Formats: sequence, C-alpha cells, structure tokens
Amino acid sequence: MYIVDIERGQQTPTKGCAMSTYGWVITKDKLCEGEGDRNDKGTMGPRSMPEEIVQRLNSGEGRTFRMLDDDEEIYYYGRYIGDDSEDMLGPLDDFGMPNAGCTMIQYKNEDGKYETI
Repeated sequence: MYIVDIERGQQTPTKGCAMSTYGWVITKDKLCEGEGDRNDKGTMGPRSMPEEIVQRLNSGEGRTFRMLDDDEEIYYYGRYIGDDSEDMLGPLDDFGMPNAGCTMIQYKNEDGKYETI
C-alpha cells in the first residue's frame, strides 16, 4: 500500500498496522437481551487480530471474562486469547469502555471465581 503525494508525484510505502497478539469475542450482551434490541454478541476484536486467533475463538477456546460498570452491573461476557499481560485489558479498552462505558474487566480464575485485573 502506498500514500501518493500528488504535488511531488511520489509514492511512499506505508507501514501496515501491527498484527495484534491477542483477540476476544463477546459471548453474551446483558444490555440488549430483548427481542429487537441491538445485540453485540459475536463482536470480535481487535481488527488486527490474526486469523488463527479468530478460528480458535470461533471454536470455543479462550479464557472467560466479564465487563462491568462502576456499579458492578455486568454488561458483557466473553472469551479472550492472549498473554497474561496488559493485553488482558484489550476487551475493555477496545470495546467495553468506548461502546458502553464499562470500567472494569474480570477474568474467571481456576476456582471458577471472577477476579478484577
């Protein structure tokens, strides 16, 4: 892909977006459970997620999470694939916060309990 500078008649190669190292999918939208409501179930991200992670999420893999607001009302459930790192905040930063104002994300631990990260 190139950026074309019309005034100079030059083409400059652009650097593509870096491929993400994580991915997530929304498995339940608690905000829009009624008929006719816009439901975000199935939403995946980020856009730069590798196809391999998309396939794994579609097959049911991933660590379970939920996103909540300040009042600890659950808005979304989902699954995440990636490192145990800052990337675990990805679903919140990529989707939960800008889409619905979520302020926290919790992951299910080995004991089946949710923990805020």
